[in-house]
Amino acid sequence: MTFEKLLEPGHIGKCEIRNRMIQPAMGTNYSSADGFVTEQLVNYIYRRAAGGVGLVITEITLPDPEGRVIPGELDMSKDIYIAGAAKLVNAAHAGGAKIFMQFAHGGCFAMKSVSGVAPATPSGVATFQTGFEECRVMTVDEIHELVDAYAQAALRAKKAGFDGIEIHCAHGYMPQQFLSPYTNRRTDEYGGSLENRARFSLEILQEARKLVGKDFPIMYRLSAEEYTIPEGITLDQACEFAEMLDAAGVDAIHVSAGTWDSRYQYYEGIKSGDFDPEDYDTSIGLGCQAWIPPYFTPRGIVMPLAAEVKKHVSVPVVTVNSVSPELGEAALAAGEADFIAVGRQSFADPDYARKVVENRPEDIRRCLRCNECHSSLVAPFGVQCSINPQTGKEGERFAEIVPAQAARKVAVVGAGPAGVVAALVASERGHEVVLFEKSARIGGNLYYAALPSFKDDFMQYLKYLEHRLAESAVDVRMETEATAELIANEGFDAAIVATGATPLRRGFVGDDALDPLAVLEGAVPEGDDIIVCGAGLVGCEVALELAEKGKRITLIDMVDVAGAESAEYVKYSLWAKLIENHVDQRMGHSIVSMDGKTVVCEHEGERVDFEGDAVICALGLRSERTLLNQLREQGGIEVVPVGDVNAPRKIIQSVHEGFHAGRRI
Repeated sequence: MTFEKLLEPGHIGKCEIRNRMIQPAMGTNYSSADGFVTEQLVNYIYRRAAGGVGLVITEITLPDPEGRVIPGELDMSKDIYIAGAAKLVNAAHAGGAKIFMQFAHGGCFAMKSVSGVAPATPSGVATFQTGFEECRVMTVDEIHELVDAYAQAALRAKKAGFDGIEIHCAHGYMPQQFLSPYTNRRTDEYGGSLENRARFSLEILQEARKLVGKDFPIMYRLSAEEYTIPEGITLDQACEFAEMLDAAGVDAIHVSAGTWDSRYQYYEGIKSGDFDPEDYDTSIGLGCQAWIPPYFTPRGIVMPLAAEVKKHVSVPVVTVNSVSPELGEAALAAGEADFIAVGRQSFADPDYARKVVENRPEDIRRCLRCNECHSSLVAPFGVQCSINPQTGKEGERFAEIVPAQAARKVAVVGAGPAGVVAALVASERGHEVVLFEKSARIGGNLYYAALPSFKDDFMQYLKYLEHRLAESAVDVRMETEATAELIANEGFDAAIVATGATPLRRGFVGDDALDPLAVLEGAVPEGDDIIVCGAGLVGCEVALELAEKGKRITLIDMVDVAGAESAEYVKYSLWAKLIENHVDQRMGHSIVSMDGKTVVCEHEGERVDFEGDAVICALGLRSERTLLNQLREQGGIEVVPVGDVNAPRKIIQSVHEGFHAGRRI
């Protein structure tokens, strides 16, 4: 397909934007701990702008430092921050994009351990994501002071040269906490009716407008649904609020969804047995995952909310939520949105917009929605991307791909993600690269990870790697097992060993226990009652895949919770999906023995037996190091191990190790 609508210039207020693609505000933790702009953040912003988007919106910027949620958030509460912020403007403009600054206050989520003060809120309502940390109720004077802080920060953004601002009234931040009846239980002029609950947001707009003038664009980001009990913001209320913003002179509305506690009560009710899991779809977005949806969630599920809001306003509407170029083009063509915001995709491939402009969608390295980016954000050590090792390292010499000083003949053994990425990077640098793969397909364990019905994002990445290999100068030798003798005889100067890992079979595992990878590939066990031993990611996904085929699943492991190694903003959706699919989770059970139909465990000092029609052994992986050891013993060439051959881990480690091996060899 062609992307005509995405390429059309557009306007937000008086600001002309070169196309309809926007990078929305996303936390990076790249600024300093005291809120100043860093060179890392400047380089990151420039790289996204240069990649072709029309508008970049900064991550959360504080109008008041007491609203800080995580270290490393930008601050604009004093004039001292203006000079650094101007560097972001210069970077975005140098890349050809416009730039807005987003302002947000964390409210109940601004923990005392980060901000130094008790969280300020409309009514003292806390969130499960901070362990229900006690919050304080704001006085009317404090509300007026915060309104003024937003307005003064907006003026500073204008002085720094920004093209506009965005007020964050979504995702549980302070304006939304006032707007929502879930978090606002006040009985004064700031609570009760929708008009009163909207007063805080509208006063910010009015006071900011007085300072920045009528021609400086102000955009609001709002959550059009909260998914909370007791009832929070609904779509009807969001549309009415959008009409108020429109009448008050807002220049655009950016429609998202969710709050800190989205679907939390549903999830707890399902766990307690009070709610039927069939009725609530908690796995499509629990808590933050309502707006940072993992791979379990269909793409674009928030887009209908934006389409409805658009019917109620005269200003441009931005839609968001895992929107592919194809979905974005269709939404624009149907008149359901005016701009398309694409977030995590810009971590994965900052050039995605340029590739859309050049009609090269097959070249886009599409986001896995694995949410490792946000796990690294809250760690907190700055955003990293599983499939783009250069994210956050723009401008760093150790992340550059530069031509090799002398071309070498390089063998890469194993065509999983680590091996393929290493081969591509080494070839790009000018080396003569031969990629050996003993099977008839590439992907290694990524192939199996991509097989479940809810893992299409991973399958798209596998197809991207296949495409990149086909376009490269890499000599790919499928169904060829590389041996130490072959590598020596062909005169290689170096070998990158990416032989991966295979399922672990411990001594207590019977021969008739099933291989989880074979099950993922389609070997569905006979019978209805299936036992899955091992609640790591492989075991969980095997359990889910079979449960969705109608099997009754018992999931057993000695760990406390299933999927413990999954990314921060995947865990809740994973747990919810297990519950929705009626997977019987038996955690805290040490497995003593298993065979094809029986598992014997120890739990709290007692023996527990489980019987089923089949047993699947998903107790982890073991690194395949035979060739690595042989090459090291043989000597004579440089040998670099990458990926699971070092230790079984996740795709982020495999891709990053492969990238750096190819970059430095």
